[in-house]
Amino acid sequence: MPAAARLRRRLALAPAAALLAGCAATPAAPSPTTGTATGAGRLVVAYEAARTPEDRTARAFLRAHRVLEDAAAYADARIALPRDVPLRAASCEAPNPYWDEAAGRITYCYGLVPEARRLFARAGTDGTGGTPARRPAAAVDEDVVGLSNGILFHELGHALVDLYDLPVTGREEDAVDQLAVLLLASGDERHAGYAISTIDAWGALWKAAEGGDPGVAAYSDVHSLDGQRFFNWACWLYGSDPGRFADAVDAEGNPDGVLPRDRAALCPAEFRRIESSWRTLLAPHLKQP
Repeated sequence: MPAAARLRRRLALAPAAALLAGCAATPAAPSPTTGTATGAGRLVVAYEAARTPEDRTARAFLRAHRVLEDAAAYADARIALPRDVPLRAASCEAPNPYWDEAAGRITYCYGLVPEARRLFARAGTDGTGGTPARRPAAAVDEDVVGLSNGILFHELGHALVDLYDLPVTGREEDAVDQLAVLLLASGDERHAGYAISTIDAWGALWKAAEGGDPGVAAYSDVHSLDGQRFFNWACWLYGSDPGRFADAVDAEGNPDGVLPRDRAALCPAEFRRIESSWRTLLAPHLKQP
C-alpha cells in the first residue's frame, strides 16, 4: 500500500461540490437561517478540567487551535439542531470521542490528541519510501486538528440520527462517516485537508495492522475495519469531484494513487447516492436550501 500521507501530496485541494453547495467558506460565526430549517439549537462548546498532565496539554492544544469552536461554527452554519447540544472536551477512560444519547451531548476525549499525535508522527516518511523520518511538529498538529474535525462530524451524525429520529438503512457507523465526508468536502481547501488527515489516520492504523489478523473484536465491531474506512473515505472524497481529486486513483502514470481503478470507477455514483440520501434526510433541517 502506498503511504497514506502521499494522498495529501498528490491531491489538488480545492472546494468540491457536495452537501450544502454554496457554503464553501467557513464563517467566523454561525450564519442566520436562510432556508426553512427547523430548530434554533446550536453546538455549545465547553472544556472541562483535565485530570492528568497529558490531558492538560491536550486541553491547551484544543483551545489554542479552536478545534471545537471552529467545528461548532462550521456545523451550526449548515445544519439546524432542535435544541442546544453540548460539545464538551473532557478526560475519559478511553481516548474515543462519542455521542451520549442519554446525556444528549458530544464528548471529545482529551486522550485523542496524544494518540493522534503519536500516530501521525509515525506515519511520516522521507518521501522516498525509505526509512521513516520524523515529521515537523506543525504538520503533525495540522493532522491532529484535521482528524479531530473528521471525528467530531462523525459524532454529529450520530447526534442528528437520534435527535431527529432519522432512518438509517445499513450500518449507522458507515452512514455517519458518509456525512462527515460530505461536510468536509463541501467546505474550503482547509476542510478538504481535514478529510485527507482523517484518511491518513485510517491508512496509518491499517498499515500498522498489516500482516496480522485483526481478531474477533475488530470483525464484530460496529465500525468498519480501518482499511475499509481508509478506502471508503478516499473513495467518497474522490467521488465528490473526480477532476480535482484524480490523483487519488492508482492509474497508469500515477503509481502513488491509493484507490484501485475498479473502485474509483464507482465512486462518483456512490458519492451522488450518499449526497442525495443525506440531503433527503436533512432537508427540513438545512439552513441553506
